[in-house]
Amino acid sequence: MKTLNQMIKTTSAALLAISLTACTANAAASTTTASSAKTGTSSTYAYLLDTTDLEKPEIATSNATGVLADVLKNGVLTIATSPDYPAAEFVDDEGKVWGCEMTLAKYIADSLGVDLDIETMDFSGTLVAVDTGKVDLALSGYGWKKDRAESYELSIGYEGDPSSTESSKHTLITTAANAGKYNSLSDFVGSHIMAQATSLQEMYVQDEILSLDTNGTTNYEPVSTLDQAILGLASGKCDAVALDNSTAENYVKSSDGQFALTNVYFDLTPYGDYQGNVAAAKKGETSLIEAVNTIITAAKDNGYYETWYKEAKEKAGITE
Repeated sequence: MKTLNQMIKTTSAALLAISLTACTANAAASTTTASSAKTGTSSTYAYLLDTTDLEKPEIATSNATGVLADVLKNGVLTIATSPDYPAAEFVDDEGKVWGCEMTLAKYIADSLGVDLDIETMDFSGTLVAVDTGKVDLALSGYGWKKDRAESYELSIGYEGDPSSTESSKHTLITTAANAGKYNSLSDFVGSHIMAQATSLQEMYVQDEILSLDTNGTTNYEPVSTLDQAILGLASGKCDAVALDNSTAENYVKSSDGQFALTNVYFDLTPYGDYQGNVAAAKKGETSLIEAVNTIITAAKDNGYYETWYKEAKEKAGITE
C-alpha cells in the first residue's frame, strides 16, 4: 500500500495510465467478433485469472435477450468500474487494473465464452455508463441501496470475507490532530465532510449526520474519487472522510500517522441486511442479470471469490 505522499505524487501518472489502458482495451474490443472472441487465457485481461481448471456453470443462452444476446453475438462483455477501491478494484504502478471484482468480471466473461473489456471512469459515471448502454455491466464496490434497486437490475451479493464483521462497517476518518474530537455521529455536525458521490457513505452522511443538523452548519462535499477526499483531508480542505471500515483502516495505516480512525460507525439497521457488493445492469435486462447471478453463485459456492479477495488484498498491499 502506497504511503500518502507516494499516492499524491503518483495520482496524475496513475490517471494517465488508466486512460491508456482503457483506450488499448477498447481498441482490441472494437475488432472482436463472436467468431473470433478472445476467451480464457487468450482474452484481453488474461492476466486477471486463468479459469482453465475452474468449475464454470452452464448458462442457458438459447433464449438470451437484450444485452446478453448482444454480448454473446459480439463476443465481448464490457464492464464499468472506478478503480480506486482496493481490494475490489485498483490500478497498479504499470497501469493494469486489478481487484477481486475485476477477477470476478473475468470469470463471468469466461463463463459466457466471451472476451472482457474494462472501461475505467469516475465512480459517479459507472451507472450512467450502464444507463446509456456504453457498458453492459458495472462492478464498482456497490452496496445494495433502495434507489439503485429501483433503477437498475442488481445481482445477488458477494463478499470477500463473509465471516468478517469489520468489512460490513462504515465509518469516518479524520486527522490525527482531531482524533479525540469525534465520539458520536452528532459530533460531526458543523464539520466539513467528504464522501464519494452516489456511494453508500454519501447516503449515510445525508441520513445520519445532515439530518441532525437543524441549523445547516454542516458542509457535505461529494467528490468523484476517494483519492480526492483523502487529498482533501490531507490538505485541510475537509475535517473528515466517510468510507467503509476496511478502506478506512488501510488509508490510516498508509498515512504515516497523519490520519486517525474515529471509531464512530454509521447505523446500518434502517437499510436492511447488506450482503456484500452487487453488480448492476440496466433496468429490464433480466436475462443478463440472471446469467450473472448463476455465475456469481458458482464463484461463491466453490470458494473462488474468497480466494480472489485474499489475493487482491495481497496484491494491493493490504494487511490486517
